[in-house]
Amino acid sequence: MTTISQRLGQLLILALLGAFACAQSIATNCTSYTGQICSNYINYDVYAPEPIAMVEQQLASLAQLNATLGEIAPSCVDTYFRYACSSFYPKCGSVTAQQQEIWMGCESTCLDVNKTCGVVFGLTDQTSLIPDCSAKSPITQQTLQPADSCNYISPKVTNSSGLNLAAVPAGFILSECPAPFIKDPKAKNGTTDTENAQTCRLGCCMPCPMQDLFFYKDWTKHGFMATNAVRFVSAIVCFVILLSYLVLPDKRRHPSLLILNFALAAFLFSMVVFFSIGHTKRLQCADDINQSDQDNNKLCAAQGAILIFSSLATVLWCAAVIVNLHVHTVWNSNFFTNKYIFLYLFCWGIPAAFMAVALGLHAVKFEFANLCLLSVEYIFDLFFYPMAAIICPSFLVHICTFFYIAKVAMHESLQSEMSQSLSAGSDQRDQAAAARKHKHVVSAVKIQWRAALLAVIAIVTVLFYWIFYFTQMDRLTGLASDNSTILSWLECMLENNGDQNQCVDIVSPHLPPFGLMITAEALVSLIGIWVFLIFGKRSLWREWNDLIYDIRVSLGARGRMEKNGEQFFQL
Repeated sequence: MTTISQRLGQLLILALLGAFACAQSIATNCTSYTGQICSNYINYDVYAPEPIAMVEQQLASLAQLNATLGEIAPSCVDTYFRYACSSFYPKCGSVTAQQQEIWMGCESTCLDVNKTCGVVFGLTDQTSLIPDCSAKSPITQQTLQPADSCNYISPKVTNSSGLNLAAVPAGFILSECPAPFIKDPKAKNGTTDTENAQTCRLGCCMPCPMQDLFFYKDWTKHGFMATNAVRFVSAIVCFVILLSYLVLPDKRRHPSLLILNFALAAFLFSMVVFFSIGHTKRLQCADDINQSDQDNNKLCAAQGAILIFSSLATVLWCAAVIVNLHVHTVWNSNFFTNKYIFLYLFCWGIPAAFMAVALGLHAVKFEFANLCLLSVEYIFDLFFYPMAAIICPSFLVHICTFFYIAKVAMHESLQSEMSQSLSAGSDQRDQAAAARKHKHVVSAVKIQWRAALLAVIAIVTVLFYWIFYFTQMDRLTGLASDNSTILSWLECMLENNGDQNQCVDIVSPHLPPFGLMITAEALVSLIGIWVFLIFGKRSLWREWNDLIYDIRVSLGARGRMEKNGEQFFQL
């Protein structure tokens, strides 16, 4: 028993001596910081068992990090300095007047480095700098400590200091392009070579079409898929009307001939969707990066040319319908009956001339939405201003026509009331003339109300689309030249791992409102459907029924038959 007691006493003495020696060692190795690298972060005595100069050499990479990323990623650099300085220079703290202890770096600061710098180090090919938060310190052979017992250094920059791409030097290329961005094939370090100066930065490019990244994810894809579907239906049903007026008897003469030509123009306007249906990107993009124009995508050139031609032709034939309604109603004239050669030259020739000028100027390109049209540089001079010059006078003529109808109707109503109070000896000839005039106006309205309704719809649609373009497209073109906004958006995308939904608010003030854009596209896509609803009257289907019956009779189908038995529409 005595031997055991003696042995325990010896062990206790040795332990006390070891603790005393350790305390003496800590006290001996605690010193003021005399280095330069961490001078902005250390204001305490540090535990330095090795000379500070040697530790500074180990932290030389921090100085290089600050030089390359200090202005580009201030939050990352600040967090990394706080982690490295607190880990390589543990803090000496006093427990008692005779005893000191060391405070290791914080595990939370190390985790902040991974969170704040992970993307930056990955993009700049410096992933070797990402620390292992479970590793032991080479200074003390201890791991990082929890928040309540660690050497915490407060941040020196604000939490909102993220990436600052404006500080990136010219010719700097990211080592990798995070999704959704793709590598710029022409970018080289130290040069400004690029595949597309508008959509490429830092060696990475926005995939075509770039508009898809500026709105919430998949909004443009689904929105324009819906307008494409509407336009497709418009083309089909408009073709039915076109075929009807082309094939059925008595439809190829005035005034039905006006509707035939209008339906043809509207069909061409709607059928451009066939170029993109099911694969919109092949029309929008020449490749993965560049958007289409008439030089790099012949499909875009053909579709854009047809759209320019058919748009102007549609409003011209609509104007012809309006003018014909006016001269027939107000002047009781069939002025256009023998003038169709001039109408053809005017209503088809002018659109052909503008289309040729647009192609000659190489102005056809894709810029937004889902179809190729004129570039913003030329679209007002070659498209909207000519269209306005056609539509606005036509609209005034149309207003005059209906004011005239209203005036005659009110006048006749007043005369009818007065005639009831007049004696039997009143002037019967004036009443008869007025009655004939009133009958003419009512007959004109009954006959041409469809053309009148179509004219109103066409005018409203064109004016709405024109006003939308006039008020909104300068915002989109301004965004392309607004380097500050584009860089802010790129910073947001890089910091949020390419999540575009987090960055919509940055660019939304510079874009047309999504709902308004889809509304404008939907309205112009409905033209063919309106043509079908207005002119697809019951008599048209009766005429088809009669024509099919006559064809079958002429072919000898089923011998003699009763016509009513062959009807395929029960009207």
